[in-house]
Amino acid sequence: MRDERTSRRCGTHALDVPQPRSADAAPVLAGREMRLRPVKQSDYPFLLDLQVEPDNLVRWRYRGTTPSPEQIVQTLWQSVLAQFVIARVDDDEPIGLIVCYNPDFRHGYAYLAMIILPRYEMTGWIFEAVALFLNYVFETFGFRKIYFEMLEFNYAKIASGAGSLFHVEACLRDHECHLGHRWHQYTLATYRDEWPATLARYYPHLVRCDDRVKPAHPRDYEPASTT
Repeated sequence: MRDERTSRRCGTHALDVPQPRSADAAPVLAGREMRLRPVKQSDYPFLLDLQVEPDNLVRWRYRGTTPSPEQIVQTLWQSVLAQFVIARVDDDEPIGLIVCYNPDFRHGYAYLAMIILPRYEMTGWIFEAVALFLNYVFETFGFRKIYFEMLEFNYAKIASGAGSLFHVEACLRDHECHLGHRWHQYTLATYRDEWPATLARYYPHLVRCDDRVKPAHPRDYEPASTT
């Protein structure tokens, strides 16, 4: 066992401890078209404009209200675990924000939200950004599920992905009133145990083929001297 474990002494007690492993600790935050980068203060003007875009006024968290710029900045980090600006790989143009919020570590779930410039809404690039973010959240925090809450007119645009990209777990009927009508709210979920197969099917270029953990290299260690 000497080549697998390091024997060390602590005081008068001998300890057998595993040899330390190393790791590639840098998360994968870039794909072919999209990349994720942490939010900086210099991003605030873009994020303010993004959230008051006419197409986003009702779709985003403020649901038609128009908070002050100060209020928007103040709530930008409210209940947030991690969030990134979505940017293009080719020219670094920021096009959106993706957020993990309301984490529940005891029960193993959190919520995801995303807001983007309207002209990029239905491009395949956006789904690559979501895949990058789900990879990051599942790998970093170990959640079992990631939930998405979506109003009916948002959900209609991605409903074809039900059963393959996500599961529909709940529907609150006539839940909110917008645009002169009442709309359902859907709760969608992506499961950690299904995610590797989903990623390999739709975004194989984002699948890491190498193991992030580097095995320990056996060495002969002499017990530390106590003298």
